[in-house]
Amino acid sequence: MFFQEADPENKVSNISRNHKKTAHNMIHRTDYQQIPKKRAENSTDANISEAYSLSLCELQQMERAMEQLKQDLKASESRFQNVIEKNADGIAIVNKRGLVCFANPSAEALFNCTAEELLGQAFFGNLVVEVSACDLEMATDIIPQVGKTEAPGTRVVQTEVEAIRKQKANAVVEMRVVETEWDGEMAYLATLRDITDRKRAEEMLWLYDRAIAASSTGFTIYDATDPEHPIIYCNPAFESMTGYRRQEIIGKNGRFLHGSDTDPAAVEIIRQALQTESECKVILKNYRKDGTAFWNCFSISPVRDRLGKLTHFIGVQRDITERKQAEEALHISEAQSREQAAELAATLNQLKATNSQLVQSEKMSSLGLLLAGVAHEINNPVSFIYGNLTHLTNYTQDLFHHLELYQKHYPDPVAEIQQEREENELDFLAEDLPKILSSMSVGVERICQIVQSLRNFSRHDDSEMKAVNLHEGIDSTLLILNHRLKGNGEKPPIQIVKQYGELPPVECFAGPINQVFMNILSNAIDALEDAKNKPNCQEMLQNPSQIRIGTEVVGNLVEIKIADNGPGITEEVKQQIFDTFFTTKPIGKGTGMGLSISYQIIVERHKGELYCTSELGKGTEFTIKIPIAP
Repeated sequence: MFFQEADPENKVSNISRNHKKTAHNMIHRTDYQQIPKKRAENSTDANISEAYSLSLCELQQMERAMEQLKQDLKASESRFQNVIEKNADGIAIVNKRGLVCFANPSAEALFNCTAEELLGQAFFGNLVVEVSACDLEMATDIIPQVGKTEAPGTRVVQTEVEAIRKQKANAVVEMRVVETEWDGEMAYLATLRDITDRKRAEEMLWLYDRAIAASSTGFTIYDATDPEHPIIYCNPAFESMTGYRRQEIIGKNGRFLHGSDTDPAAVEIIRQALQTESECKVILKNYRKDGTAFWNCFSISPVRDRLGKLTHFIGVQRDITERKQAEEALHISEAQSREQAAELAATLNQLKATNSQLVQSEKMSSLGLLLAGVAHEINNPVSFIYGNLTHLTNYTQDLFHHLELYQKHYPDPVAEIQQEREENELDFLAEDLPKILSSMSVGVERICQIVQSLRNFSRHDDSEMKAVNLHEGIDSTLLILNHRLKGNGEKPPIQIVKQYGELPPVECFAGPINQVFMNILSNAIDALEDAKNKPNCQEMLQNPSQIRIGTEVVGNLVEIKIADNGPGITEEVKQQIFDTFFTTKPIGKGTGMGLSISYQIIVERHKGELYCTSELGKGTEFTIKIPIAP
């Protein structure tokens, strides 16, 4: 289809005919060379015969040689034709006038037309457009020679041209032109290779390179086939980021940016990713050429060829120093905010506690004033009664003595007096009235004790420390709580066991110390009352509720222990009992402030100690230690 047919059987082209002519001439040259040789050999016998004849054997040999040459030529032509037709590059032969004389199938595909349409067309300037190539037609002497050729004087030109394609977009072609011969005339053999896709790829690569070069993100390419993974490419952003020049970077491993404080965990993640041929992303501290540190958000990705073999690693670096500094500043700010919030919360809790303490102190102060007022009001009439009871007793004794004298000297009174005496049971009155007066004296004395206890407990002159008898404070508190210590039909009484030691007067604030005694004893009573609701009567009789109060001097401290045999408390509760507002009582039955205030009174105001020891099932003991003198 691409060749002028000379033989219908093998469709040999013009190129084939040229080869045939060459072979035919070679055969004839062989014949002419051999015949004179024979004649020379037979010339020795020319004297015998002038006629020259070839032997039958020699003629047969010549015929076989000619037949072999024809077969070799035919095979060579077939191979040549097969190579030309199956060559991926387009091949065209152009005569000296610039007209196409031959085109192979690849040339047909390149120009998108048949060989018949190409034959006879002007090649340079029509089918291919390139100024230097157009000069080949008339100015063959200016064809530059590139490379070495076997035949001296052969000119070769190689350039890029644009192929004009039929009904199709033009293509960029790499064209190589050499001088040849066609039908006995000088011609040009043009080899055409379509490099349109390659040029587009090159343009895209150039565009990508420009884009990477213009990017503010650092890009590096590592050679994955080298165990050291050297850098083989870096963009300007990476140079700017690190302060190193390209010549100083190429060939180095990325470790040259690490410092002594670079996170080993991040480095290990990178190492593992390189070993497992996987992706990774880390943030690590790197150092520039001038020694300044920067935070690098570094990620690597493997690159594989079409067969899946790892060839390179792509590294992406972003300088996030400003973001890191902003994050650190934010963390510091958050920490400061949290600290301030904690301080505000603590201040708020302290204010709440202080407020509760003030309220509690105000209540206690009001209670103290109330008790002091009640004690004062009761004390006057009680003192009047108590003082007159003695006189009343004396007067009563005098009256009875006077009656006895009447009975002695006038044993027989008149009937009216006798009747009145019997009706009023004068004998019984004389016997019972002293007992009544004695009982009234005991009651008035008890009232006086209560009034004195109220006055002791309600001391509100605590603006300064005074020497106080702590036993009196404890006894006064017990007297006030006496109604809770007594038993009734539903519960047995709570026994108070006093183990008082010899205590000197203690310099303290009497009112707050009494408040501590009140809080601790009230909690002990609450614990025992709760415990009484659980065991049966038999168990309560065998293990009666009991509060033990012991005092002693330890060095320069007074130690007071108040213990109960209640159910005890857990370790978790024990760790919180002195916290503000902590309580184990139901809502409405406790504020959780009693022990907290007691702790502040003992520890903060008196520089003492207050602690609790307890074991489940074995009761609870509070120990108070305060200095004898500040």
